Amino acid sequence: MATVTSTQTKPRFTSQELSAKLTEHITELAEETDAARLSEAMLEYLDLCSKFHDYSPSNVWLIMLSCPQATHVAGFRKWKSMGRYVRKGERGIPILAPVIVKDKDDDGEEKEQLVGFKVVYVFDVSQTEGEDLPEAPNWKSPEQNELLAERLIKFAESKGITVQIKELSGEVQGMSKGGAILLSPEAGTKTLVHEIAHELMHQDEGRPFDRKILELEAESVGYVVAKHFGLEDLASPNYVALHGASSDLIMKHLNRIRDTATQIIKAIEVEEVIKD
Repeated sequence: MATVTSTQTKPRFTSQELSAKLTEHITELAEETDAARLSEAMLEYLDLCSKFHDYSPSNVWLIMLSCPQATHVAGFRKWKSMGRYVRKGERGIPILAPVIVKDKDDDGEEKEQLVGFKVVYVFDVSQTEGEDLPEAPNWKSPEQNELLAERLIKFAESKGITVQIKELSGEVQGMSKGGAILLSPEAGTKTLVHEIAHELMHQDEGRPFDRKILELEAESVGYVVAKHFGLEDLASPNYVALHGASSDLIMKHLNRIRDTATQIIKAIEVEEVIKD
């Protein structure tokens, strides 16, 4: 496994060489993302995801309050249609469903009107049994590099960003909270870069609002920096593909990705940082 070994401060590349190298890494990620999007496992999993309702933010909050570990939720009949059945004795997760009534206006045209909300119940996949569902393609990059993480944390602190290592719920690996990062002890060093990228790129008024773009940019920066320092087992193409991004979209954000990666690398770069 590659490890950080040197403490010297001489950069390994000139600015021009570094820019070219990072562009190469970004292009590589773009190509690998398209391949991931077309893989059988990804297509099967995305087909599964398309069958689940897109819940409002308030209902997502209600779901997380009742079942923080929830991954896929659906109503009793929906689960049955997919060959799975809610186990006897399981308690449903309450959410709000709109009550719509149909009426006719003065011209005799039929119209729908929202008159209120009612409580309905959904169930997480963990509360069901039956036919197996396709698993999400691996999206975690687990390799940890202690010295590199130490340098990244010092860089974050120099930017007024605190990093706290703590257990997080469910499959969450890290969180960016605007001036603070929470990181799972199991998270790889690439995830720390990902969260630092969120802090640098997405905490001002000019940030993108589309979550797909937010995750694309942060994960791309994480991938590029991790590749630069020789980290392995990077599942970034799957992560970006799971958020609906494509090679074209990655390349549209090339400059932002490269500029942020360059900022991080130059701040923590050392001569011969990686030795096998």
